[in-house]
Amino acid sequence: MHIGFWAYTILIISLFTVSNSKVKRENNITTFNNNKSLITGEYFPVNNKRVLIYESDFGETELKVSQEAKLSVFTFKGDDFIYRQKLLINEDGVFVKETYQKMKLLLIISNEGTFTYSEPLPRIKYPFNEGKEWNWIGKEYDDEDIHSLNVNARVEKIEKINVAAGTFDTIKLITIIKSSKGTKSAVTEWYAKDIGLVKMIAVVEGGGAIGTARDLLGLGEIVFELKEIRNN
Repeated sequence: MHIGFWAYTILIISLFTVSNSKVKRENNITTFNNNKSLITGEYFPVNNKRVLIYESDFGETELKVSQEAKLSVFTFKGDDFIYRQKLLINEDGVFVKETYQKMKLLLIISNEGTFTYSEPLPRIKYPFNEGKEWNWIGKEYDDEDIHSLNVNARVEKIEKINVAAGTFDTIKLITIIKSSKGTKSAVTEWYAKDIGLVKMIAVVEGGGAIGTARDLLGLGEIVFELKEIRNN
């Protein structure tokens, strides 16, 4: 099962005079840069001094952040579950360079794979504002297989949610991922300032034999909710 991830349009404002055009462009750039700075430092923090603990359909799962060269490595790990993404984070957004997953569905059935992409796949693009939409179409490489991915994402709204770790004001992001290998994933995420991911619901369809086993085990919908924040 591959819960893949994540994409932007630029709003162009008509300007009327040369002098007003200059002022408005400068103001627009200032606002745009502030938005990018806000999301980088607040909604998707890279903090390797703490561990986020989630309750999930795979049991208790921890999220740790580490660095590898110029990439930030986010690793979700549980007893029978590892999901790791190597992320390029810059002024344009958060981009997936590589995904690794290992999952044990039954005593004799497991699923493991490393995925790379024809170009970095956008998980989040800046500015991270309500109503923001983006689309990404590219290739996903899994060992010797190549599949096409179509990713559509939209920042839905500001929303207050309650989880075991507390009550948070969050930004809600919905991403739809379709793959030529026959899977479709609908991933809903809630991000909070200075925390990052607070909750995620992934609904996965398709996937052949692994998909059938997943559905029989009731893992067609996977939920992660923040339970605790610990120091690393």
